[in-house]
Amino acid sequence: MNMKHKEITGSIVYDLVIAAVPCLVYASIYRSLPPEIPVHYSFDGIADRFASKLSVEALLLCSLGYCGCLLGVLLRKMVLAMGKTQENSNTQTTAKLMTYNQTFLTIFFSALSLYFISVMLQNSIPDTFFILRTAYLVLFVLLIIIGNYLPKLKINRVSGVKTKYSQSSDDAWMRSQRFGGRLLAIGGSAGLIVCLIPGVSAKSAVVLSTVMFGLVILGLLVFSVVKGRKHLTR
Repeated sequence: MNMKHKEITGSIVYDLVIAAVPCLVYASIYRSLPPEIPVHYSFDGIADRFASKLSVEALLLCSLGYCGCLLGVLLRKMVLAMGKTQENSNTQTTAKLMTYNQTFLTIFFSALSLYFISVMLQNSIPDTFFILRTAYLVLFVLLIIIGNYLPKLKINRVSGVKTKYSQSSDDAWMRSQRFGGRLLAIGGSAGLIVCLIPGVSAKSAVVLSTVMFGLVILGLLVFSVVKGRKHLTR
């Protein structure tokens, strides 16, 4: 087994352990739960469906971490398969990036699972904005990681900041990846700070995070359009 296989296998083992935490917590509080528990909520946080605490829905809620892990594995395999068919020369970098993505998906879905278990135990109303804030928190950390990896990517047709300009030469590719990497890292850092500032309500954090994420996407689009026009006029 080579080093790359060991890293991927080790990552999956850690992810499976993380995903098991909500299941263990659920098992430990099982006796404290009523016979029927809420398994679905409206956007306003109102429970609109109940089921047995041993129902498929209840078990699915405490197994969300495994769903996140499975999603991460499928995305990693899909992206790496695309890279092979396109003769991607960034397999190692892409594999590491997708492994991080897999772990973050596992953590995020496991955190959601723990949150819903807490709501069940306390018989409280889930805070939709808290969930969205947590989602943005994970997203911004992922943006920072991607931003640091973009400059390491070599020219390809699968991953990276892909425009007609960036595909025109190795120099244009590197300029595009450096710009995209800095923009993602700066945007991710700013968004992370917004999510973590004490005293900022979950609703305000979600609104500001949406604006920050929108600005990052807008920056990438403007860069693509401006550089694309300059490339065409040459």
